[in-house]
Amino acid sequence: MLTKTQIDAAIRACKGETILNDGARERGGGSLKLRIRKTNSTPSAVWVATWKKNGRRGSKDIGRYPDLSLVDAREKFKEDIKPLVKTVARPAVAIAAIGTKPTVENLFTQYVAHLKAREAGAAHHIEQVLLLGKYNAADALGRKTLAGDVTPSDIRAPLAAAAKRGALRTADILRTYMSSAFGWGMKSENDYTTEANYDWGIKSNPVAAVPRDARANKTRERNLTATEMASVWAALSEEGSADVVRLVMLCGQRVQETIKVDGCEVDTVTALWHMPAHKTKGRKRPHTIPLPPQAVEIFKRLKRWRGDGQLFPARKGSTAERMGFLSVSHYVAGLKCCAPFQPRDLRRTWKSRTADAGVDRFTRDLIQQHAKNDTGSKYYDMASYLPQMRAAMTKWGVWFENNVVKAAKKKDDTKMAA
Repeated sequence: MLTKTQIDAAIRACKGETILNDGARERGGGSLKLRIRKTNSTPSAVWVATWKKNGRRGSKDIGRYPDLSLVDAREKFKEDIKPLVKTVARPAVAIAAIGTKPTVENLFTQYVAHLKAREAGAAHHIEQVLLLGKYNAADALGRKTLAGDVTPSDIRAPLAAAAKRGALRTADILRTYMSSAFGWGMKSENDYTTEANYDWGIKSNPVAAVPRDARANKTRERNLTATEMASVWAALSEEGSADVVRLVMLCGQRVQETIKVDGCEVDTVTALWHMPAHKTKGRKRPHTIPLPPQAVEIFKRLKRWRGDGQLFPARKGSTAERMGFLSVSHYVAGLKCCAPFQPRDLRRTWKSRTADAGVDRFTRDLIQQHAKNDTGSKYYDMASYLPQMRAAMTKWGVWFENNVVKAAKKKDDTKMAA
């Protein structure tokens, strides 16, 4: 049997994934295990009930440690899980339904849990929109409302309220996430890849009958000129958010990808940033890009300070830390050096200004993970194009130094002289 001391020691020593078994004290009753996995910050530990019935294995996450203590996990396993494993022909179905009614709240909760189990990057944001935020969907639809009783008019009400507040984009995101949750509820009942099916009573997706608002999806075109880039560069402080802005301007990667970078993923000797697959938007393929000289210097400074861990950790206990990212939007909004822009506009700026530096379209697409999406490229073209990308980043570094860094220094010198 496990002890708290053993568990805490295993969590501290975990380098990848570790499974601790609390033991099967009765044949045919299943086992209680603790699955420990290393994450970017601290290892996560989840209690898992496992069993084998009629030649089929099954498992069910029943809580996180230490939120669910060793004593409580044993009690939950003994009282709720083991009797079903011993007596029910299909334990997974019965266990999945423990304490669950097909309500809107439970549907959204199970959907978010499904996303977190898959380590979906947007899981925390979806949880905010559906369950936790000020204008969350669960409250708007009624948390105790049966999911199968929700109608298109019920869906329309919170969207109309958001539109009335002027939050068109928020309404569109709310509609998208609700549609995904109801769609998942319909599919989960008939998902043949899992034993734990559940009938939410949803016959058709109520969101499908509510049209999208075309006004909420206007294509942004804002990109900064070289002069504006110099003004921004001169206005940046030494704070963490400022370095995120600098690196997005220099490397052209997504803001969230930049925020999540670990020191161990950046080789300042070879000037390469190795982005693992799970940190990319597609979460399917790793991405390696050469770094311009200015980015190498920034990463050297950050690694001297943070080492091989997170280079942009959020403040402990903050909303940003709980959601897994550091907000740069507020910082950028406070820069009054040029016309307003959003952090993601810097990625569009990189794409536009690297053309001014003489970098061809295909190479720019490679660096920004926009290339190799056709069938021939995905399945047959295994070339890395690293020399081509390195030459492009070298060219970009020269342009950036001449048009941004030096221009920013002139602005600073002028201010000091005044």
